[in-house]
Amino acid sequence: MQPASRRLAHWPSVISHLSSLLDLDASARTHRALVRKRGVRSAADLLHLALLYGPGGLSLRGVAGFATEAGIADLCDVSLLDRLRNAGGFLADVLAHLLGDLRGEAPTNGRSRLSLVDGSTVSLPASAGSDWRLHARYEPAFGRFTDLAITEARTAEALCCVAVRPGDVMVHDRGYARVRNFAHARANGADFLTRIGWCSLKLFDVAGQSFDLLAALPESGAPVVEHQVRIGSARAGVQARLIIARKPAAATERQQVRLRRKASRKGHKTDPRTLRTAGFMMLLTSLSGERATAEEVVRLYRMRWQIELAFKRLKSLGGFAELRASDPRLARSWLLAHLIAAVLVETSLGEALDSPP
Repeated sequence: MQPASRRLAHWPSVISHLSSLLDLDASARTHRALVRKRGVRSAADLLHLALLYGPGGLSLRGVAGFATEAGIADLCDVSLLDRLRNAGGFLADVLAHLLGDLRGEAPTNGRSRLSLVDGSTVSLPASAGSDWRLHARYEPAFGRFTDLAITEARTAEALCCVAVRPGDVMVHDRGYARVRNFAHARANGADFLTRIGWCSLKLFDVAGQSFDLLAALPESGAPVVEHQVRIGSARAGVQARLIIARKPAAATERQQVRLRRKASRKGHKTDPRTLRTAGFMMLLTSLSGERATAEEVVRLYRMRWQIELAFKRLKSLGGFAELRASDPRLARSWLLAHLIAAVLVETSLGEALDSPP
């Protein structure tokens, strides 16, 4: 039980910070996490129990025993199970206020803020597939996540799952290459930058004719070319720039090998068009040429590695992928407690360092 005690040694300062962002007891009542205070005196104590169970690494029985011994709460493991199963809405509200404080206000000086958006999945114990999906927004300027949301895995990756504000430049991979995501970004005053495949979207040229993406691939010459296109429909679709960058020969060969190996495992034959486009990075963006040249757009997209590393830190160092709870409601509380702990740790590190890690 001592490891959990050390991890939460600065609990009073944590509660002081959270209480400056929201009324914990009012939130717990609103989300029906603390209808009765039998055994648990306050919302702060309930949050303490959730953190002991999640990132604290204790079992339900271990948390109940530690809480009784430390005077945090007086309840058995079955009662604790019921409490934590009902705490999901409350924990999500705590996380939302923490992240809202990190994001701050939208830029009002006309400057853009780069945001990397992606998703990751988590599986229940002994599960053969993905059970939960994490939707994340990461801002390189701060070096940390500024939005995190948990949904069931059947909820697809979508831009509406994270905060989108005027002036943002949302960078995401081909999983987000959907007309609804582009329209959502533009409707909220943000720009988008996403990678696409050769058959991801229906594209139109400025004259309203169907755009042949394969024919637009450069045979030789400049390493980066661009075209003006519309997405969704010939006249009412979202206007964007299509930027095609040639990959180095070695990277192209590695990708083609991976594609052939993947097709072989599935007993399929690789589509020649897929092999041909493996030699190019194809990007769609609403950023104007005055704001970013084609070469700058390519460099911006290549910053996506930062959110991939952030996911790895969250899963390997933060233990986010080691989900133990099999009950869906309990699992959601377990995951949210981990995210709250991760945000608190990143906040304290950011305050201690001169610059983000």
